Amino acid sequence: MRAWIPTLFALVLATLAPAVAHAQIAVSRTAGLAPVLGVTIRGASATTFSVSTSGAVTRTSGDAIRLTTGSVRAPTISVSCGAKPNTDDCRNSHIRIYIVATSNSGPASITRFRVSSITNGSFDTGSPPAEGSILAFDINPLGTKTATFNLGMDVRIVAGATPGPDTFDYYVVAQVL
Repeated sequence: MRAWIPTLFALVLATLAPAVAHAQIAVSRTAGLAPVLGVTIRGASATTFSVSTSGAVTRTSGDAIRLTTGSVRAPTISVSCGAKPNTDDCRNSHIRIYIVATSNSGPASITRFRVSSITNGSFDTGSPPAEGSILAFDINPLGTKTATFNLGMDVRIVAGATPGPDTFDYYVVAQVL
């Protein structure tokens, strides 16, 4: 039943894309894709690796082994209003951020996201949103600043999959409220 939720959410994000472009919101991330866990050897059970917003990697369940040691580069998400005319709506309005995994069908998939504190901006609730498989949260008006935050995530690797590096990805979309 829950398998259709990411597909539906991706459809909703696709319909928001024209509104985002019109509002002149710029969203970027420092790492081109999700963090690279490196080479893993699959175990007999599904395994979850948790990547903190600072990039620390911890195995939280399962028996797979991560051969690559150390931290990874946690993505930094940047959100700003464009410099073009007619960006006053963006600069003076709250902005809703959506974060969702692109797919849960491969050997590795994102099961949970977490957000660090925000720089050059503020969450409308005063603190980062609660962790979740899909995040939707609001930030206060940015004016001319660029707000940034780090993104952590839990990555599930299926049991018995082919050893090697894994790929998994996510969307980040912003909308003027």
